[in-house]
Amino acid sequence: MNRARWDLLQSLFHEAVALPPEARAAFVERVAGSDPELVADLAGMLAQDARDGSLLDQGLGAAAHATVGRLDEATLVRQVFGPYRLIRILGEGGMGVVYLADRADLGSQAAIKILPDAWLSPARRDRFRAEQRTLAQLNDPGIARLYDADTLPDGTPWFAMEYVDGLPLTEYCRQRRCGIPERLRLFRTVCEAVQHAHQHAVIHRDLKPSNILVRADGVVKLLDFGIAKQLESVDLPADQTRTGLRALTPAYASPEQLRGERVGVHSDVYSLGVVLYELLALGLPYDLLGRTPEEAAALLAEREPTRPSVAARARQAEAGELWQPLGSGAGADLDVLCLTAMHRDPARPHRPVDALSREIDRYRAGGPPEGRPDTVGDRLGEFAQRPRTGLLD
Repeated sequence: MNRARWDLLQSLFHEAVALPPEARAAFVERVAGSDPELVADLAGMLAQDARDGSLLDQGLGAAAHATVGRLDEATLVRQVFGPYRLIRILGEGGMGVVYLADRADLGSQAAIKILPDAWLSPARRDRFRAEQRTLAQLNDPGIARLYDADTLPDGTPWFAMEYVDGLPLTEYCRQRRCGIPERLRLFRTVCEAVQHAHQHAVIHRDLKPSNILVRADGVVKLLDFGIAKQLESVDLPADQTRTGLRALTPAYASPEQLRGERVGVHSDVYSLGVVLYELLALGLPYDLLGRTPEEAAALLAEREPTRPSVAARARQAEAGELWQPLGSGAGADLDVLCLTAMHRDPARPHRPVDALSREIDRYRAGGPPEGRPDTVGDRLGEFAQRPRTGLLD
């Protein structure tokens, strides 16, 4: 579909969706009856909008690809993005498409993020620009840097950022068979990056291993601030936060995110706790595959997670090998550290990321953890002070 036809389609869609539902079919027939393909595309967009609340507030995949098909990528690749030339696609989602690009004059590479259908929705353009502004204010070795930003002649916004050639955190640890000390070192770096964002009033809201890449040299980089929020804007009405709710990954999202409630730094701390759990237990604390955010929130409210040390031993037994032998004292202390970050009792004070970092430092130095989650403290108390044995470097 060329740009002129897409402009016509989205213009007619805007007109149709503003009409009462009972008047839309007649409008479509009147303005597009002589073009069966246009009628079908417009009817498809209206049907999608009726099913999912607001097509214009959905991601790129639902809005453009599912309804009218993929735009011509060959044309996009021929576009000039400042000094950058696109090479291949790296990934895509509701907040844009990311390409690998090279810069011939410097002999370097970058990741170019593009919003191909920016004219679909002012709200989506605003979110895209907000991600640019967020990256521009963050300057930490653990966060992928913003290089440049501009707009194509047709109005398509884009920005260039640091390209990270690495593996997701959990996959890196699995392939390298990293021991507990190395996993904690990597995780501690992630905490520093998140803390830097929080110091600049930015909540990431989508912390998960696929957004935490580790290069071959062991350098950790935090990516994808596409649904990040400034602290002063987190208490929004529910209809303004639907995009964040759809874009999040339930397995790593905090209970308040899953319920569509107000988020804060504690939401990122919870997600960090889940990432740490996966690093220690070799799996996630809950099986949320295929569940909606509402179903996931209900499950979290009903069940306590298995202690990471117990889950790790069970998975090791199933696999028939010992990945990382842990003494009871080491396992109990890490259980406390991890489950404290994941606590979900709204009556308890929420701890910031730097408190989690301090507990990791205390553990690595041989001291006991400071905090204990209410739900597991009594069960772990007798173990938390035991000497650590069996921790392999």
